[in-house]
Amino acid sequence: MKILIIRFSSIGDIVLTTPVVRCLKKQLPECTIHYATKAAFAGIVKSNPYVDKVLELGDYEEEIIEQAKIEKYDLIIDLHKNIRTLKI
Repeated sequence: MKILIIRFSSIGDIVLTTPVVRCLKKQLPECTIHYATKAAFAGIVKSNPYVDKVLELGDYEEEIIEQAKIEKYDLIIDLHKNIRTLKI
């Protein structure tokens, strides 16, 4: 199973998503977890041992949409829930 977690910003909110990522990986140890966030916050997520790949958001969410189409995720979890993430 391949999962995409979306949380574009802010530092505190991204840190607060850590338990979600950890619980998913422990419940589904064979899953692959990718995390989409703004480039400025990618370093925080890259240090998480439960995240397999980080997708960095540039100026346009279309970049993430194209990457998501290529990756063919089984599940997308939107932890940001705004107009930009709903498009994905």
